[in-house]
Amino acid sequence: RCSRCRGGCAAGHAGYGVTSVCPGTALPERIHCVGIGGGGMGPLARLLASQGHRVTGSDQSELADVKRFEECGIRVQCCHSVDNVADAELLIRSAAVPEENPEVGAALASTVPVLKYSEALGRLMQNRQGVAVAGTHGKTTVTALLAHLLRGVGLDPGWIVGGDPLTLPDAAGWGHGKPFIVEACEFDRSFLNLHYDIAVVTNVGCDHMDYFGDREGVHEAFCQFAQGVAPGGVLVLGRGVRDTMDWPTPPGGRILEVGKDLSVDIGSSQSGAAEGVVHTSGGDKSAYQLSLLGAHSVDNLAVALLVATVVGAPLRELTREVSNFNGVARRLQDLGEQSLSQFDKSGSYRLIDDFAHHPDALEAAESALRARFPGRRLVAVFQPHQVSRTEEAFDGFCSILGRFDEVLLCDIFVARDAHPERADSVLHRLDERVGPQSQCVGPAWNAAQAVGSVLMDGDICLVMGAGDIDGLAGNLARAD
Repeated sequence: RCSRCRGGCAAGHAGYGVTSVCPGTALPERIHCVGIGGGGMGPLARLLASQGHRVTGSDQSELADVKRFEECGIRVQCCHSVDNVADAELLIRSAAVPEENPEVGAALASTVPVLKYSEALGRLMQNRQGVAVAGTHGKTTVTALLAHLLRGVGLDPGWIVGGDPLTLPDAAGWGHGKPFIVEACEFDRSFLNLHYDIAVVTNVGCDHMDYFGDREGVHEAFCQFAQGVAPGGVLVLGRGVRDTMDWPTPPGGRILEVGKDLSVDIGSSQSGAAEGVVHTSGGDKSAYQLSLLGAHSVDNLAVALLVATVVGAPLRELTREVSNFNGVARRLQDLGEQSLSQFDKSGSYRLIDDFAHHPDALEAAESALRARFPGRRLVAVFQPHQVSRTEEAFDGFCSILGRFDEVLLCDIFVARDAHPERADSVLHRLDERVGPQSQCVGPAWNAAQAVGSVLMDGDICLVMGAGDIDGLAGNLARAD
């Protein structure tokens, strides 16, 4: 291992055979990304290519957006093979890719250093003012919104979002100003590999219990994340987060809170958009209008605005940019009214696509749609994500799914599960507990006709899940 680098050299130091280093990123020129189809890895690969790196990538499944990578000069292989890393000077792997992967194994057996995705992000943040956005819910939207706001006021930030922002040119951008904003995932304690001057926690709930074990494990990880703020830095907490646990104050720094240092009034316009006034503890105030659905979106807005003011952006300029933000794909994304003619029926229904896969997120979605579309029948198409998560939060899923008028349960998406054989029995128990309005409909990729069979004129159809249900709503919309 390189004596100058913790955990292996990624900066072209002696002994690693690196021929050149890109000056902007200080990483070797030739980089191979394993698991390039991941929500974070794909954007990272495109960002690296934009900065002059010769990037290749691989994934175990065929990617729908290969052309997008090819346009950036990235060669992608839809298989894992030791041949794919023959020319690499650095390998970056997704957290979902184990060390037993043949490409990772080949790199580890040679002089090619291996970094996890989050470790690579940490290297990119070292020479920038880093902002790490963490939280059980909302971090993708807050990261994208913060980048949008700071771009709008001319600060030219860098960013990387684990989703598809609808108002940014890509899910990642280098920027040449300050800061560099990164979505920080708590799973595998990945966010502890980052380097940041500002840490953001939108909220703290019990998720990834297959990894953390219990609530105390979650709290311990977030406490470590807060302790990682650079000296003199800032910890920004979302509404009510201060009360969830004891938070350490950054050395020489401070803690700022939504609801104390910045608050947002919530009203509603005739168009259904949220509107009101933002207030800061310093006496500044400014009106805003936000088109996103749900009270939780206003909470996300408050977090983003508070961070943006910490960076130094003027509040009035920031609020002018809020109305131009269209959100992130599959975060309560409104795909509009769809004709029922595709199912040989008359009338139309409203189609909403959401990433929700935790009871809290399902509840936020249901509440938002009830408020926005009062009196309309609400049909949920839900794919549980992981057997372990479904079992751990079983009562919560039963409770919130029971609030929908119709529930279609797709097969559980199995990922990192110790007991995948339980999937069918857990799903059928869930179906029974939800009640007579629920039915199991098989694989998510084949659920379109089942959805059509229950839809009626005027319905709101909410597609939810984090697995391979991600294309269902798009297929329904395209079939119109």
